[in-house]
Amino acid sequence: MAMNSLIFVCNRFTRRAHKRGMSRFTSKLQAGFKWVQTEMRRSEPRVQAYRPGRIVWPDLSASRDISILDMSPSGAKLTFGEGALQPDLPHEFYLFVHGRGGSVSMRLVCERRWQQDEFVGVRFVQRLDDADFERMVASEPAPH
Repeated sequence: MAMNSLIFVCNRFTRRAHKRGMSRFTSKLQAGFKWVQTEMRRSEPRVQAYRPGRIVWPDLSASRDISILDMSPSGAKLTFGEGALQPDLPHEFYLFVHGRGGSVSMRLVCERRWQQDEFVGVRFVQRLDDADFERMVASEPAPH
């Protein structure tokens, strides 16, 4: 109930401000509000985890390099890189996460939850246990 009230007040305020020529302010307000909505929907907080990886289609017919931007034990946000060709990802695919020296440190089965421009949100089919999650975010290699 409180969230619906907040949405109503925010939308009403931004419409009035936009009419008064404050569109730059309202766009920043709307972006901030969208971030709050996204954070409230998440089941777990995300941790920045700039790591290289590779997406592989389940039938092994194709693969793409990606970067992991942030992650939680149950999912991650991936990017193909700005300006990169964004493929139509299958609903489920493999995510190979690279460790130090470029070796594969973990293979995860992922479910695509959303895709927008070069960004993809995934849910891990099997949630990472605490030890694996700590290992993934503890030593962060440079992006590829």
